[in-house]
Amino acid sequence: MPRDPLPFPVAEGVGIFIGIVAWNVLTAGELELLRASLIAAGGALVWYGARRWLSGKNDRTPRA
Repeated sequence: MPRDPLPFPVAEGVGIFIGIVAWNVLTAGELELLRASLIAAGGALVWYGARRWLSGKNDRTPRA
């Protein structure tokens, strides 16, 4: 039975972005938006891949 596709974790990516920007501003006093966006995009992709892998792992039928 087909399931709904997993949504891309946009909220998690935005949260990572805001956290990295805030950390850079508080520690170095600089606003590095490009670096923060690249790290956030990578983090969101890793999170999405992990969720897909784990959801696919639960759907497999055991081999006899």
